[in-house]
Amino acid sequence: MKNRLVTLLSITCLLLLPLASASAHGEITQASPAADSTVIAAPAEVSIEFDGKLQTLGNEAINLITVTDNMGQVISSPSSVVDGTKISTRLQLTDVTGLVAVHYRIVSEDGHPVEGDYSFTVGQVPTLTSAGTEETSEKASGVSEESGSNLLVYAFAALVVIGIVIVILRRRKK
Repeated sequence: MKNRLVTLLSITCLLLLPLASASAHGEITQASPAADSTVIAAPAEVSIEFDGKLQTLGNEAINLITVTDNMGQVISSPSSVVDGTKISTRLQLTDVTGLVAVHYRIVSEDGHPVEGDYSFTVGQVPTLTSAGTEETSEKASGVSEESGSNLLVYAFAALVVIGIVIVILRRRKK
């Protein structure tokens, strides 16, 4: 009986393992400058770090960051540098002010292409102190809450494990 239990739990873990890894599609763990932040002067470089290693294919540009100013003009280098989980690009123009948009396209370690956008502001902007200061500081530091889709996967996996444990316990009592 004990061998059956160990075998059943091992099979359950093996079946649930793909669910946990399938939810990782290159999510941002840190960005510099951070999304929705305000910086006094434009940085020399924009970088984004992801939760997994980025794939590379020789000299092909499959991972790219494009930075544009508030007029839509590209202000970043045409090439990006990939180093493990981090991608970065140098800014060719740093005398910009206003809203700066960052567009990225990466291929995560699981082979899925991921695209996204975020923005930050260059120039001194008056800030108001409010009850949302803690949330704003989390965004500025690059900390993000787990997405709803990941929570759904984890909740489903937990329900499956609980169901299996209940079935095993009922069979043991008989």
